[in-house]
Amino acid sequence: MYFNKFIGIEKVENNHIKEREAVRAIVIRDGKILMLHTNKGDLKFPGGGVESGETHKQALIREVLEETGYVDTFVGEKFGVFVERREDLFNQGIIFEMNSHYYLCECTGETVAQQLEAYETELGFTAKWILIEEAIRQNERAQKLTGHNGWIERETYVLHKIMQFTKEKSQIT
Repeated sequence: MYFNKFIGIEKVENNHIKEREAVRAIVIRDGKILMLHTNKGDLKFPGGGVESGETHKQALIREVLEETGYVDTFVGEKFGVFVERREDLFNQGIIFEMNSHYYLCECTGETVAQQLEAYETELGFTAKWILIEEAIRQNERAQKLTGHNGWIERETYVLHKIMQFTKEKSQIT
């Protein structure tokens, strides 16, 4: 694993923790990365919540298909984990913990129409191949705006880690 990051509330006393397990795909092809562009100007990784009874691999294949339309996704090694812990926005006295597991993936073959959830349609999720450097710049610009998406700090951190990883990898080869 290339990174293991924790942000937010470290010490939890007498609070109930509501956990959400999520998987996210890192797909790089020809120097570009597959991201989801939103109508708020930011980019996020394809992926989402792991449903009951699903493995990480099964959830990732399903999520990539739904959000990007790629029919054939191959899940490789785990790249990292990003844990966010904060007060739940909807339930007072409860701590929300988001555990995001990032995997290196490959998407091949045909694409079909996206199968977005209502909130994803509302946010205008559009699959986009973009240079990693440009994705970072775009998220850093969007992060300065009021009302940005809550995932932007996490996704920008991971984009920086991918940039670092690809530079180190190119020095080895």
